[in-house]
Amino acid sequence: MSDILVIGARGIPNMEGGAEKNAEKLFPLFAKEGYQVELAGLSRYHQDEYFEGVKLTGLPTIDILKTDKLFYNFFALFYALVKRPRIVHLQCLNSALFLVFYKLAGLRVVMRYGSSDYEFAKWGFIERQVLRLCEYQVRFADHVITVSEKFRKTLVERHRLKNVSVIPNGLDPTDVTPAAREFLEALRLEGRRYVLSVGRVTADKSFETLVEAVKGLNDSSVQLIVAGGAEANYAEKFFDESDERIRFIGRVDRELLASLYENCSVYVNSSRHEGLSNAILEALSYRCPLVVSDIAANQEMALPECNYFSVGDAASLRHRIEAALEQPEAYRCSTSRFSSWKDVFDQTMSVYAKVAPENFRVRHDVSTGQRSKVGEPVAARG
Repeated sequence: MSDILVIGARGIPNMEGGAEKNAEKLFPLFAKEGYQVELAGLSRYHQDEYFEGVKLTGLPTIDILKTDKLFYNFFALFYALVKRPRIVHLQCLNSALFLVFYKLAGLRVVMRYGSSDYEFAKWGFIERQVLRLCEYQVRFADHVITVSEKFRKTLVERHRLKNVSVIPNGLDPTDVTPAAREFLEALRLEGRRYVLSVGRVTADKSFETLVEAVKGLNDSSVQLIVAGGAEANYAEKFFDESDERIRFIGRVDRELLASLYENCSVYVNSSRHEGLSNAILEALSYRCPLVVSDIAANQEMALPECNYFSVGDAASLRHRIEAALEQPEAYRCSTSRFSSWKDVFDQTMSVYAKVAPENFRVRHDVSTGQRSKVGEPVAARG
């Protein structure tokens, strides 16, 4: 029997997406503490049996008329019913599609709410209603973890939830490997000034605003580098029009991204919708000069006012980029207020200890009587 069964992340490691990044960084820490952790993702994204102590299981799906997530969640439910883990950890909103059935089966469920997906422009009417159904079922979870205070307030006000904790993602250690440096050389970016943005090329990221802003810069030698996978239709025009100055380079492994962060002149997030941007946190980790849209999720990071521009306003963004190029130190932000992944582990352990106290507990420092930030697996597992 697994202690934790993770559902909703397609796979780890080196996958795009907030649910995948969180799973890659968080659950190996539970495995390191002696817990049995299994991640049930999609079979096409699994190559190894384990990742840093986390067992990787690939589930089948059927991709007909965009129903792959429906079938994945259906198979995941039955897999959980057979495995009966001590905690089912649902990693994203669409993984709550059958949440009520997990509870009817007597399973304990922790739900991670990373974004209000029904707000995203890529979804049609039917998909949005399905996602709203998923959100409605969040009320049946034993505990809900949100990545921002905004989402906590929304769930409390809309669904009268009580068991909700805010646990943002953590900052990454800064490690630039030789392979990452070779990648930068291959892109011919050494010694060049460039604006960087990382994320899937979707309408919600508002890349048209960013492209217009960079094309209007006074210094025409400054390049734009966008690293992220493509979403059909919206992304095609950007990839087709990519040239020596405006470069959409596609999905890049996280290891290789490190060199892009380390050397960029300005990092920009131009999104219209975000949960809590992992890419912004990564840019913060590498002390990049930052310019981000003034949407609520980004403002919750409480960056200095100069780091924000008016969402969708290319002129405002161009002004901020030029100022950051001129005075980069003024646009670098302190990381002292942000969590580490160890902090994320500690806080998640506290949630698990509430949901399943007989199987999870937070270790206490015997000498001080204070609660330690280290989780301790319960010896008797039955």
